[in-house]
Amino acid sequence: MGFETKKVRIEPVPQERLAFLKGREIGFDSVAEMLTARAREIPDKPYVLFYDQTITYGQMNERANKVANFLKTRGVRKGDVVSLLVLNSPEFYYIMFGIQKLGAVAGAINFMLQGPEIAYLLEDSRPDIVFIGSDFMKPFAAALSQSTHKPLVVEVVTDVDHGITLERLDFSDIIRDYPSNEALVPQKPDNPFLLLYSSGTTGRPKGILLKNSGQLSICRAMASIDLVKEGDVMLMLLPMFHTNPLCVWTYPIMYCGQTICIRRTFSPNDFWEPILDYQVTILMGVPAMYAFVLFIVDPAAIDRSRLKLKYAFSGAAPMPVDLIKTFKEKFNVEIIEGYGLTEGTGLTTVNPPMDKRKPGSIGVAIPEQDVRILDDNNSELPAGEKGEICVKGDAVMIGYLNQDQATREAIQDGWLHTGDMGYMDDEGFIFIVDRKKDMINRGGENIYPREVEMAIETHPKVREVSVIGVPDAALGEKVKAFIIPTEPAAMTYDELKAFLKEKLARYKIPSEEEFVDNLPRTPTGKVLKKELRRLEQEKGGGS
Repeated sequence: MGFETKKVRIEPVPQERLAFLKGREIGFDSVAEMLTARAREIPDKPYVLFYDQTITYGQMNERANKVANFLKTRGVRKGDVVSLLVLNSPEFYYIMFGIQKLGAVAGAINFMLQGPEIAYLLEDSRPDIVFIGSDFMKPFAAALSQSTHKPLVVEVVTDVDHGITLERLDFSDIIRDYPSNEALVPQKPDNPFLLLYSSGTTGRPKGILLKNSGQLSICRAMASIDLVKEGDVMLMLLPMFHTNPLCVWTYPIMYCGQTICIRRTFSPNDFWEPILDYQVTILMGVPAMYAFVLFIVDPAAIDRSRLKLKYAFSGAAPMPVDLIKTFKEKFNVEIIEGYGLTEGTGLTTVNPPMDKRKPGSIGVAIPEQDVRILDDNNSELPAGEKGEICVKGDAVMIGYLNQDQATREAIQDGWLHTGDMGYMDDEGFIFIVDRKKDMINRGGENIYPREVEMAIETHPKVREVSVIGVPDAALGEKVKAFIIPTEPAAMTYDELKAFLKEKLARYKIPSEEEFVDNLPRTPTGKVLKKELRRLEQEKGGGS
């Protein structure tokens, strides 16, 4: 019998009492159906602001239908995977929503991956068609040459001249030539709609299948607890292949009928200008972003009279309490922490914006989700005791693509085991203290050490390697490799970095290395990463 903690819960407002949802449909079977409804109800309301472009709900729906009608002519059907590797832009939405109109599964590919990493995803998910931005045609072409799976390629042409002669279609022709008549295919709440990849315990990325009902659960929760309200404009700075921009903001903003302002990438010098120019009320970032803004931007340069920003949300990595305090003092903006993971459709807990908050905490469970701290026997722990953060609710993923055993290990009796260790206080606020897995969190990007090790091990001058995360003031953690070379002084860091450039995403390449004669081990020969971390801590490594 579990221990019943005295929990503070966020009391949701019934959807029918939310003024901005009155007269609008709120009962959907799929996320694609939601776009169709909003386009019918508020066709002229801006959904996306992208530099000098304004795309209304009606226009978004029309362009998504064009993509869907193109896909239909190519034989794409319900349940098929269609992938996209496209930089932040309205085109990303046209493609993703168009895929989902047919009940197909949109596979968003991390645009920082390199050839071998993309090739693995092609082999694993086997998409029928892949939409590629010109910006990423080189690594994709490298991936295609290494993969046995050869999807149809559609290029989203940008101003990047890549010089690749790969056979492909032009996305602009689809938008110009295909009809915009409604292409929505009826779907069920438990059907998959999105495939996102996240590093797993084997060192290889796992394809995470999310379902319509889980996303709609997040939409209802966001609306009912004042995370999104009438008149909101959300600034999207994070890469759109991530769970957070898609599951936590893209669909909930649409559900609430509000507006998203998209930027191609994050830059500290392009942070406040769109906030002021587009009357942004909400933004989402990670601790490293807020730290850069804090130390680079002069608050005196900001016209406070034009500032409409209510909240800056933070997730993906622990937010230092001092950073929250200093950001508030300097810019008079509250940073609110939340928590979620891809396997849980992006959002599980939040510090209530309109209620009591605890800096340093990831908040309390959102509506329609149950969060508990469990021990190794899956028994609930009392307040204050550390255990694994586990989640139950409709937002929990369908499972890992092609990995039934991993799915059974992650979801036990309906409980998603997050791999994050934490404790719950007597009011239900949760605090993360550690990670059960060896995952490295570099500025919100999850890196699994074994994946990095496997790439380094292919270097002919490397005998053995062990990779860990070490503390970093700006990013939270950075990657460090301990390498036993084949011969003393056999290689340099610059040589290693150049070698890994075509094998790993830039953020996964170690920013520190140490050439050693041996590594600490267990009696059976396994490297003791815990000991490496302890030794780093003693000598102040990564500080």
